[in-house]
Amino acid sequence: FLWPPTMTTLLLSLLLLLIVSSHVTPAISFIINDSKLRFCGTEDLISEKISLRATEDDESEQQTQHIYIEPKLTDDRVTSLFAMVSRALAGDERFGNINIAIATAFASGGPSENNMLGMLLKEAMQSLPEEEDTCGYSFNLYEREQASLGAMGSAQWTGRWRTRPHSLLVVKNMTSVDDWKKPLPRGVRRTLKKALQQNFTVTTKYINGDEPAPHSSLAHFRCVVEHEVRLLSGKYGVGYFFDSLSEAISRYVGTTRMAGVIHEYRSDDGKVIAFAHEVRKGRTIRGQWFYATDEAAKNYVWFHAVHDLVERAISADDVDVVDLGPSGSDAFTELKERYGFMSIDDWPAVADYLGPFHYPDGVAAKKDLARSMIESLFRSNKDE
Repeated sequence: FLWPPTMTTLLLSLLLLLIVSSHVTPAISFIINDSKLRFCGTEDLISEKISLRATEDDESEQQTQHIYIEPKLTDDRVTSLFAMVSRALAGDERFGNINIAIATAFASGGPSENNMLGMLLKEAMQSLPEEEDTCGYSFNLYEREQASLGAMGSAQWTGRWRTRPHSLLVVKNMTSVDDWKKPLPRGVRRTLKKALQQNFTVTTKYINGDEPAPHSSLAHFRCVVEHEVRLLSGKYGVGYFFDSLSEAISRYVGTTRMAGVIHEYRSDDGKVIAFAHEVRKGRTIRGQWFYATDEAAKNYVWFHAVHDLVERAISADDVDVVDLGPSGSDAFTELKERYGFMSIDDWPAVADYLGPFHYPDGVAAKKDLARSMIESLFRSNKDE
């Protein structure tokens, strides 16, 4: 995948000039050139304009077709986007450009079947997995652990560089979840009570090695997309819509290649509405990722996930700290603080990650001697 790192890069690359043969032949070829993006539309609907210029091989008469890309989520568009993404993850290089995937899925009225975008989408939809079929790559546990370390902040606990502050809750001396809840403000306790009264079900699924992650499905992809669009577009406006789609795809790929446990939330009609990704290493449980649909966001799911995370940590004999990681905004940091999680700069001094990843009985990853030696050295320095 080509991941646009910033909004500017995404906007500059969304206007694709696709030069293809005007006659559909088995030997179609095309060239992709970046050009400057032009906005067109009204104040309440911004459409990205993409020109597809069809030309014959002998450079005779040209035909131009305009496709409008709408910043609006629908179930069908998310399905189309996932169809393109899943083909890319399966190794088909023709689907490896995220800009083409977004342009194809969010074309107003859908792309014509007579142009390159339409043909790609038609092929991708023919191999679309079922809503809850897993289709991710089968990483082994060692690979999943390695992929988890960066997001967990290992650069700081291994002394390479300082990361952002983490929000921590020390549970070492707590004997029940009530020990956590009692000192919290009345409004916070009221919110937690409402969260525990919601009508959804939670299922725990372990991420095993040598098989697709249990959340590598279209149903879970919908959670990530809605979550990122809600956060980024809500914070920065509709102009960040396509940036949020790029971010969602990147985050989906990231979470499905990591180690840990998934706590999957379903509504009363059985629909997947959210999932919490949790990783346990050393004497710390990390709330690694949380993604929720718009429906889940209205039903206190995040608060329920935090409550259950704290309760699991307290009930475990060898866990001292719950880590909710860094925050994307000051407001979210303040929200975590209301629930007892303090933002700490030197968080490795509090959260002990210097130990193995935790798995259910009978599951273990290949021992990484180099990593174990490095962590042992840092533990020795920490204890001095």
